[in-house]
Amino acid sequence: MTGPTSTTGLADHATAIAGREIRRVVNGLRLAAGLDRPGVGCTPRTVIWSMGRASLMHYTAGADAGRPAILLVPSLINRSYIWDLRHGDSFVEHLLDAGYDVMCLDWGEPDARDAHNTMSTYVDDYMTAAVAAATRRCASVPIVIGHCFGGLIAVLWAASTDQQPPALITLAAPTNWDEVGPLSWLTRQGRIEPEDVLDETGNVPPAAMLAAFQMIRPLGDLVTYATLFDRLHDREATQAIWALMAWARGHIPFPGTTFVEMIRKLSRENSLTTGKVAFGGRIRELSSITAPFLNIYGSKDHVAPPDSVKPLTGLVGSQKAEQRELNAGHIGLLVGKTMRGKTMPTVVGWLDEVLTWHQITRPSAQRSNRPKPKRPRVEANGVHPKGVTGEPKAR
Repeated sequence: MTGPTSTTGLADHATAIAGREIRRVVNGLRLAAGLDRPGVGCTPRTVIWSMGRASLMHYTAGADAGRPAILLVPSLINRSYIWDLRHGDSFVEHLLDAGYDVMCLDWGEPDARDAHNTMSTYVDDYMTAAVAAATRRCASVPIVIGHCFGGLIAVLWAASTDQQPPALITLAAPTNWDEVGPLSWLTRQGRIEPEDVLDETGNVPPAAMLAAFQMIRPLGDLVTYATLFDRLHDREATQAIWALMAWARGHIPFPGTTFVEMIRKLSRENSLTTGKVAFGGRIRELSSITAPFLNIYGSKDHVAPPDSVKPLTGLVGSQKAEQRELNAGHIGLLVGKTMRGKTMPTVVGWLDEVLTWHQITRPSAQRSNRPKPKRPRVEANGVHPKGVTGEPKAR
């Protein structure tokens, strides 16, 4: 016989289930109607340099005196706001909270004017000019952190300059292209010529890049939507998943000439594994890199698998060259609980080790006990404080 206690328990359980289902419906309807879309890329910033479609953003916050600034370098095919996805889930925010001045390269959205941009354009022109602008802004060469192809641009830049950064960190930077996956296999074997995927602008269209990633994870979209449906009752989780989904589907064109060079030199010739890459009329030797170097990769990365990334550590000339394998996927290194709990402690902890005692603890560089100025709040609708821009200036 059912007693009063068990009856009350069943009623409470039924009420909880009903409440959960109501929240699922409400959250789903608000998302579908565009009423509760998460704000992305909301940390206040100003544009301090631009060239062509590229620009350099400086995030406005109080940094600890004496620490070098950090320059973030995104991949060429993705929008840069992945580094600042949303409040509380932002690589940028965590670096600012650790006391670093932060800047981020934004490659912009390539069009027909960029179709003839070469690897040298990005390494020797844009990257070099952006580092110079960051150096002028912060009075010292910045630490450089690059993700995926952005990591390769950072590495090739460091191999091409005498002005080494205080530290160089790569996240999921594919080096041995024999291990990259289906797209590399197809192009390396000549089944697909790189020119075959260029559109009328001379660039690789976003749809082609999205299809390439779907080859790597055919059920990726299905799994993501299933996860979203399962978490609809949780508004915070729903917003996080939606923000990442929107970013993942927001690919930008890949500059055509750079794509052709990448396939021929990095994929077919697999030249990075030799430690020497020739482009722009020069040979770039990875052994020329002397900055302290950290190579981070994810054990669950299907885009840049561990075996494709590991060789990079042994190719640079740095006396301090280390690697870390984290339990993460390709994008999980930059967002979510993996970024917060694994990537960020790894990056900040390693930087604390390699930055000299003089840089961090000299009397003029002691951390101030004054409270840091609060970063102006930016609402989800994109409203920014006066004088602070939310998007790169018109180009």
